Amino acid sequence: MAIDSSNERATPQLQKWSLPTWLEEAALPTFAVLDTRSAQGRLDPRVKTVSVADLVLAHGHACDGLLRGVWAMRALADFVFGDAPIDRSDLLVVSKNSPCLGDVAAYLTGGRARFGTHRLDDSLSVGFQLQRLSTGEAWEVREEPGFFPATIVAWEADLLREGREDSELRQLLAIHEAAQWDWVRDVLLASEPGKYYIARKLDHLELPAPLHVARRTDTFNRLVSPPLDLPSPDDPTLMNAQGDVENLRHWQQRYDSGPHSSL
Repeated sequence: MAIDSSNERATPQLQKWSLPTWLEEAALPTFAVLDTRSAQGRLDPRVKTVSVADLVLAHGHACDGLLRGVWAMRALADFVFGDAPIDRSDLLVVSKNSPCLGDVAAYLTGGRARFGTHRLDDSLSVGFQLQRLSTGEAWEVREEPGFFPATIVAWEADLLREGREDSELRQLLAIHEAAQWDWVRDVLLASEPGKYYIARKLDHLELPAPLHVARRTDTFNRLVSPPLDLPSPDDPTLMNAQGDVENLRHWQQRYDSGPHSSL
């Protein structure tokens, strides 16, 4: 389908189909998050809200696994943060190596496999472990056994088995998807996140080995205080600062002279 590039509203309108209407109308959890404000940035005090629709666009589709992850993370966030936002610059997360659960973990906590702050442990099943990097405190949440139907679990594994005929798969996949959504509609959406996803504090978190570790730069200066008297048109939190022209000129000269200058 061609998209009219002159219509700025075209993309959001086309994106709406990614969340089924009945799901869009449900009372879905949202998440308040904090992030840093640039590649070398300090922590931005402004809160952003992440919705299930945001997660669907990042993940690629709405599904029961994504929503189970949302329920689990909402229960964990309520237990750990209460009404405070999730600081995505100060967390390590552990999840199962699952497309759905891994995407929920990374998106909502800021954990990254390449920085060693998103670790994988399939023994968690549907659940997450969370560690605050600045303090070492750790928590976990796990789905209560038996909450998700065993029949659907069995089919989830079996439909990935090699050797099935296409004529059989085309029928079974449709029935399987309907069963997943029936469970979401009838069971998951009718439950509070903390009822079947149980969170607790951990005395110690034994971390699985990272896949790969690179240096994360966008959180390096997260706790640097804002400038006292340098207003910034690019930082709404500093727009009302009373700038000193001479001070601003001094720091501009210092910057222009390069990092190795003695100015």
